[in-house]
Amino acid sequence: MTATVSIIKNKTPHRRDVWIVSKYDNPLDIMRYDSKTMNRLRRELFTSKAKNTTIVIERIDSKKQIGTTSYD
Repeated sequence: MTATVSIIKNKTPHRRDVWIVSKYDNPLDIMRYDSKTMNRLRRELFTSKAKNTTIVIERIDSKKQIGTTSYD
């Protein structure tokens, strides 16, 4: 899926379009339950010395199913 995320760099909000691979399709569920995706976005969007690493997924732009999972 592609999503629009909002990050804060140098006290200014920035918007980015990113790829997300997750079993959740709700932005709130991804931020709450999918720690692997959120850690990957932090590594991609911030440097290791960043103090404020707040990422907010604003909306899901497009979805594409690439597989299935047998457990919830």
